Amino acid sequence: MTSPPRRYRVLVCRGPECGDRRGSMAIYRELAAQLAACGAAVDLGWQSCFGRCTQGPNVLVQEVTAADPPPRAFAAPPRRAVGATALYNRVTISRVAEIVRGHIVGGRVQRQLIERPPTVQSVPTGRPDKNGEP
Repeated sequence: MTSPPRRYRVLVCRGPECGDRRGSMAIYRELAAQLAACGAAVDLGWQSCFGRCTQGPNVLVQEVTAADPPPRAFAAPPRRAVGATALYNRVTISRVAEIVRGHIVGGRVQRQLIERPPTVQSVPTGRPDKNGEP
């Protein structure tokens, strides 16, 4: 007995940094064209922000099951690992092909297209610490 084909939800960031400044509309159009060409079972949509603006445009590829809830207005990378799921960063037109062929068709996360989140640096609050120093 063969398993059913994997189904994916693909969300492209359209926030002001990714969409307006980094051209996520072109990424979306290229994804739509390549997904149609390969006939993959994919729900393609937009996401307002992933909170990784400095690494955009960002594209979330998430394997979905019948039990998954519909997407919300704001998405974060999934809390649980479900199959092959990844948030791709600094996506370009040429990287779309790697994502479609390698991840959606091939079922393998393309780790070379994923960056770690930027580290959060502490910012002085202006309040003295326990030694009385600001």
